[in-house]
Amino acid sequence: MPDVFINYRVRDQAGYAALIYRELAARFGNSRVFYASYSINPGEDFSREIIDNLRRCTVLLAVIGPNWSSTAPSGAADPDGAVDDWVHREISEAFAAGVRVVPILVEEVALPRAAALPPDIAALARCQYLRLHHRTIESDVARLVRELARLVPELRDRAAEQSPTGARRPAEVLPLRIEAFRITDPASPCRIGIVTGTINRVNCADIWVNSENTGMEMSRASDFSISAIIRYMGARRDETGWITEDTIAMELAARVGNRRPVAPGTAFVTGAGALFESNNVRKIVHVAAVQGEPGEGFQQIRDVGRCLTNALTEADGVAQQDAAVRTVLFPLLGAGTGGAAVGPTAQTLLTAAVDYLLGTPGTALRMVYFLAYTAAELDALGNAVRAMRRLVPTTPAADHDPPPP
Repeated sequence: MPDVFINYRVRDQAGYAALIYRELAARFGNSRVFYASYSINPGEDFSREIIDNLRRCTVLLAVIGPNWSSTAPSGAADPDGAVDDWVHREISEAFAAGVRVVPILVEEVALPRAAALPPDIAALARCQYLRLHHRTIESDVARLVRELARLVPELRDRAAEQSPTGARRPAEVLPLRIEAFRITDPASPCRIGIVTGTINRVNCADIWVNSENTGMEMSRASDFSISAIIRYMGARRDETGWITEDTIAMELAARVGNRRPVAPGTAFVTGAGALFESNNVRKIVHVAAVQGEPGEGFQQIRDVGRCLTNALTEADGVAQQDAAVRTVLFPLLGAGTGGAAVGPTAQTLLTAAVDYLLGTPGTALRMVYFLAYTAAELDALGNAVRAMRRLVPTTPAADHDPPPP
């Protein structure tokens, strides 16, 4: 039975809503958090599942971004008198059922004014809110977790969620550390690495891979996704943090031209903009790993292993031309805003990486890193490594690697 219900608009802040679900599910368990895109099984009655689960919850988190009001559907009600806006209807049902409503304000957005809201949800304007900002996302998410544990007695004792391996790990973002593995086949000079923590702290990879949509349009810098982080950190900014030159997004748009949408798995290479100075990144490989579904947001493409192979091919091509490029970093493609399960994704990507390296003995790459942002992702990558007999632990020390922590 869920305790927390996530309410959001797909066309406003789907990325932040997915982040909230991922963090809360990792901390409290999937069954304790209701997120429609993941919690409703195919073939189930959408309307019934939404309302039944909402009425059982203790807290509704209303994720509100800058387009929250402007993206509301037009048309006030259906023939039965029900509001034709599920975000509106969910908040109204929550107030009517006595469910606590907590607005989650994204970036600098303000609470809607009561006068601008329908009467049945005008109380939203008087609810104490929490805020998520990309510059303080770790502490903001940690505060959200603490507040929910304080407000919901059933969540208080879940300080660490049971992982797939049986180990108990804290769900907060992991500290930075590196694990390395070599392929037992002596023909492959390249190793596999796992880097834990947030991508903005990683400075050991010459190339970052960006999980992009088939429209090849980078996420808004105010969203929370790998694409948004790369866009923001690679841009030129003034002293207040405001973007003055959208460096990477503009170069990607020029590379893609009028070819949108691109085929799933297509990869493009751009420069890294300001990421070179901040994180030693020389190139970005953008790969179409997710695609949009009407009314459902973004989903991982079916053959995500092909995304990794194509991105590695592009990265290897850069490395063949530039002796300073020897390492590449992959997130778990499509497992963020794409919503794919981390376990199968980790297995597929790791297998594709090893297959590519064994099939390309002349590769110029010397390390393929995978990013583990959360304990769940680290567990998934660890399980995938242990399932592959061709990988054995080794030391991460090399010319392009940082020293072990």
